[in-house]
Amino acid sequence: MRAAPTLLALLALAACGGDSERRARPAPPTDPGLRVWAAQGCGSCHSFPPAGATATIGPNLAHSLGGRSRGYIRQSIVAPNAVVAGGGTSIMPQGFAKRMSTAELDALVTFIAQGVQSR
Repeated sequence: MRAAPTLLALLALAACGGDSERRARPAPPTDPGLRVWAAQGCGSCHSFPPAGATATIGPNLAHSLGGRSRGYIRQSIVAPNAVVAGGGTSIMPQGFAKRMSTAELDALVTFIAQGVQSR
């Protein structure tokens, strides 16, 4: 019967996950802009290598925002129809920036601007 307590202890560890399982989980992003990117679901539509995003619904931001100012990037988020060439309509939801605080928007713009510049 000495095996029973040992077996129970092993099963308890297996059910809760040991240290190796906790270490295997990815760490949450430390960059505030990347946290906003993830929280707002930007990567579900846009490709952007600095975020590891490969979606193809919206434009690849590394290409479409290359050489653009932070003001342009901000306007692309706040009023996407304002930056569409030829007066067309963007598929990005209007008022998207209302879903985040000013600090979150600032962090997102900074993250995207830095990612575009580093390419």
